[in-house]
Amino acid sequence: MAQIRPLNDELQKAAKEFLGEVPSRISEDLANLKEWIAQQPHLRANTDNQFLVAFLRGCKYSLEKAKSKIDKFFTLKGKFPELFGITDVNDERFREILKLGMWLYLPTPLHENGPRICFMRTSLYPADKYTMEEVMSVSNVLQEICLLDDDYANVNGIVFIGDFSKASMAHMFQWTPSLMKKATVFSEQAIPMRLKASHFIKTPSGFEPIFNMIKPMLSAKNQSRLFVHGNKLDSLTKEIPLKYLPKEYGGENGSFDEVIQEWEKKMDQYSEYFKKNAAFGTDEKLRPGKAIDFDRMFGIEGSFRKLAVD
Repeated sequence: MAQIRPLNDELQKAAKEFLGEVPSRISEDLANLKEWIAQQPHLRANTDNQFLVAFLRGCKYSLEKAKSKIDKFFTLKGKFPELFGITDVNDERFREILKLGMWLYLPTPLHENGPRICFMRTSLYPADKYTMEEVMSVSNVLQEICLLDDDYANVNGIVFIGDFSKASMAHMFQWTPSLMKKATVFSEQAIPMRLKASHFIKTPSGFEPIFNMIKPMLSAKNQSRLFVHGNKLDSLTKEIPLKYLPKEYGGENGSFDEVIQEWEKKMDQYSEYFKKNAAFGTDEKLRPGKAIDFDRMFGIEGSFRKLAVD
């Protein structure tokens, strides 16, 4: 039997019912993934059991989908390390951004045993000091840690809440089309986290053009899971009961300072793990078949093209 972290009874029931998980078959599925990875001349991937089972769960145990996501995950790590392949989580600027508390996973899942709640206050940072790429790199590290150690996120998915109350036009201008493309492709086609809903609150006047630019890049399913509430907090709490929001919003789901401190501890625990990112990625010269034209795919010019890695 493969060594992975056991699920509690409720999560195991959900994994069986909604993901098609068959505990007795997990070892075989993991062995198949490892064999496939070993046969890919271009791919240098993490083959830890807990890491790989997150891809199986995120892909509802479709081996072909899991293979595709693993390939894209490490392809993008190698091509865009400043966004997806961070190796030093002790870097001073990285820790400064982390302590601002712009991206936080709240301690209690929705309805106690449901999806993990990710709360974003992305515009807290001074736009003249940090770039959006730096901010996004921190969020991607947090997301990867969830991939490794958050069973609620892996089984039941993520509910996202974005508060844009502090957003300025300087922040908005940092959302370049190229960055949007990279972020949406990674979110939809590489990371095996299932986004159950995205809620946007306290949105400024400059938000709509950005929103309208990002939305067409998403799949129809994810477009249907986008909700803009404006300044109507009561509209949000119809979807997410108040108790599951942070204390600063009148809820009971931890305070920002408490959550930041917990994530600083997690970052210390995972420091050595992220150093290993330097060893992972792809060598596109060794990829079987046609090489990927990244410049055409992710450049600012031209229409959006989905990443295709067969």
